[in-house]
Amino acid sequence: MEMINFKKIATATMLGLAFAVCYADDSRPLPEPPKGFYVPAENLITGGQPSKSDFLQLKNAGVTKVINLRAPAEEIDFNEQQQAEALGLEYVSLPVAGAADITLENAEKLHALLADEQKVFLHCASGNRVGALLAIRAHAFQGQPADASLEVGRAAGLGSLEEKVKSVFESLQ
Repeated sequence: MEMINFKKIATATMLGLAFAVCYADDSRPLPEPPKGFYVPAENLITGGQPSKSDFLQLKNAGVTKVINLRAPAEEIDFNEQQQAEALGLEYVSLPVAGAADITLENAEKLHALLADEQKVFLHCASGNRVGALLAIRAHAFQGQPADASLEVGRAAGLGSLEEKVKSVFESLQ
């Protein structure tokens, strides 16, 4: 009789442990994104052109979508879309060729692409166009004041396109 109770207790304990392992809250932080990238918001990593090997680090950091702002004429030495999709990442191209494409319309397109709350890696060649569109998005679609919106842009890589961003802000008034 004692052996049967021991077996029942041991079985129940093992099942309980298996259940706990399967349903435990794994709150360990995800690995950091590759060096040189920015994290301006919880679900957003930004920067310049990633290397082929950066994509695995981005996936390991929790990224599920890649948004590339580079224009098709900006060639690189590997197929970025193929690399992202091979890792199971959604890939979106939103070509922004330069200052002329830093517009309210492109910021609105980006705003729509960021609306689903996936963890996103957003890039161009240097991060400058990324920061510019994020600044416009913050001001025009998220209601932030101009100064705070510029800070959002700078935190994401905005540099030489700041005057262009300010001109878009002025056109909104």
